[in-house]
Amino acid sequence: MVRYFEDIDDGETHELGSYTADKAELLSFARRYDPQPIHVDPAAAEQTMYGGLIASGWHTAGSCMALLYEGFLSKTATLGSFGLEELRWPTPVRPDDTVTATVEVVETTASESRDDRGYVTNDVTAENQNGETVLYWRSTNIFLTREAESDWPLSE
Repeated sequence: MVRYFEDIDDGETHELGSYTADKAELLSFARRYDPQPIHVDPAAAEQTMYGGLIASGWHTAGSCMALLYEGFLSKTATLGSFGLEELRWPTPVRPDDTVTATVEVVETTASESRDDRGYVTNDVTAENQNGETVLYWRSTNIFLTREAESDWPLSE
């Protein structure tokens, strides 16, 4: 069953699941998209304040986005997002860390100019196996209302 804007409540929280940071995947991603030595060169990373290789924050964000989609957005009539209002990586992800994410709906706001949609501000937080926050973001997603149900390609 697809959830529409009206089905989403302020304060609801969803566990999104987890992933384990695979060293080969971290290196492959970083070599292509974020080739800083702390992400691609274990020997160089060893000499930094991190004391070893760490994941690119963009890899962490992308991995958490996949969890957000699978654990929440895939069951909704979402039209995407305006982007991130805030993004933080307070603790680095290291190879073999297990990252678990949650999403909390902060606020729902009906569109003032379009009856077919509403806006959902949400906070995504991810922690490693030690309970340390490795990612936080706030974003606002656009959701169709029930009135617009016929416009949603996944309508039942």
